Amino acid sequence: MSDPIKTAPHKSSLGGLDANLMALLCYVAAFVIGLIPGIRYVAFLAPLVLYFLEKNSRFVKFHAMQAFILELLYMLLGLILSLIVAGSATSLLTGSAVGLGTAIGGGAVFAVLTGIVSIVAWVFAIIAAIKAYGYTEYEIPLLGGIARTLMGKF
Repeated sequence: MSDPIKTAPHKSSLGGLDANLMALLCYVAAFVIGLIPGIRYVAFLAPLVLYFLEKNSRFVKFHAMQAFILELLYMLLGLILSLIVAGSATSLLTGSAVGLGTAIGGGAVFAVLTGIVSIVAWVFAIIAAIKAYGYTEYEIPLLGGIARTLMGKF
């Protein structure tokens, strides 16, 4: 992970708003949309839309791409862990070969993991949003490098 890059205050091409507010919005938009039942599984698209709409600010584009990757990863991990928990519950209901203790224990472990993944994702999103508001290109570990690589391709 490299040192955070401080960016000079400037305007975004989106509505002429300050770039730090738009970068902050990349994280907030995904969070708010994620709270809405029925469309929570497409919340990762909000930062992606901002990425493609932004024309001038590489700072906003970086935070939009990073927020997109974070949200997509969060959604995929949450979905996988939820399916595992649901599989354990199904084993209990159908009385399959899985023992009662194994199904309950496995489901509980994955339910706790799902909660931990949620907390970790939101902690990183909050840190990145606060840094973005301060015009700092904070790289979330592992994701920041991926975001920079993808920015070079799109």
